[in-house]
Amino acid sequence: MDKKSVVKTEDLYPVGELQITKGISFLNVPKNEYSTLLKKYPVPGFYDLKLPKGIIDVEVDSHAFERWNQRVGPITTDEILTNIFRVAILINPNRVRVLDRGLAILDKEVVFSFEFEDSILKVTTFFGRISLKPLLLNVDTLRKYNQHYSEEVDLSIDSEVINQQGLPIVPSSVIEFVDSNNIPHLLFYIQNIDTDNNSKRNFFYHLIKNIDMVDGENGNDLVIESIEKSTDDVIGEWIFKEIDMSHPTRYNLSDIQLHVLGLLGNNQFLLKYMAKKDPERLEKLHETHSRSAIRRYAGNKNWNILQKKKK
Repeated sequence: MDKKSVVKTEDLYPVGELQITKGISFLNVPKNEYSTLLKKYPVPGFYDLKLPKGIIDVEVDSHAFERWNQRVGPITTDEILTNIFRVAILINPNRVRVLDRGLAILDKEVVFSFEFEDSILKVTTFFGRISLKPLLLNVDTLRKYNQHYSEEVDLSIDSEVINQQGLPIVPSSVIEFVDSNNIPHLLFYIQNIDTDNNSKRNFFYHLIKNIDMVDGENGNDLVIESIEKSTDDVIGEWIFKEIDMSHPTRYNLSDIQLHVLGLLGNNQFLLKYMAKKDPERLEKLHETHSRSAIRRYAGNKNWNILQKKKK
């Protein structure tokens, strides 16, 4: 049998048809601080209200976007701002402290209001940053005062100060897709700088809709086998996996996760994963593909761990 001369992602981890519904890449987004990304936020105390249950997605409306650029900063786009809040609320909701019904603080700094309807949390306005406007510590009193007396306190910030502010944790790209079982997925890619050792640390965050069973074509129930719940976290309506691209052998990943990482060009990550965690699949790859094809797929790097082991 002639061996294949090109390695494709579907040769490694076939998963059926994936339908990418949306893909966004943000240019010139500053890298996040590694320590900030991995900071463990405590669960809000018993005296705090909680975010609504059943949040499927997050939106920032046009009024809130305008107020961000006037009161919070730095000036950004509506898509970046929306995905800042998607990352915060869907991945690490403990970053948000609810002060009152429809009123919350992000990262103990940014005060905003929200509404919740049809499983969508919508950010409706931003009051500002506590570090720039300390009066926002009493923002609920301020809001009630404005409602009763039809007066407004000036919350706008000088444009130079606005542009000096830093963005909260922001993804550099976001992909939404649906798998062959018609289950929605979200994939956030976040780039980081580890200032302790002056290195880059890049992460993917994979979210899959929290569904245990779906109806098969013939009315049979299909168990979603691609998710290993013992190693994944469940946050609200999503099952969530953090993937540190510096450590391909640290995790037990699903075929869908590996397939999508391959589609995004992380070839070496896949091959290193196979060499340590899935050697039988690597052996099969050597049986079906030429040595030069595998070497090209690996980018001619770290070839020693990918060579076929002698029996």
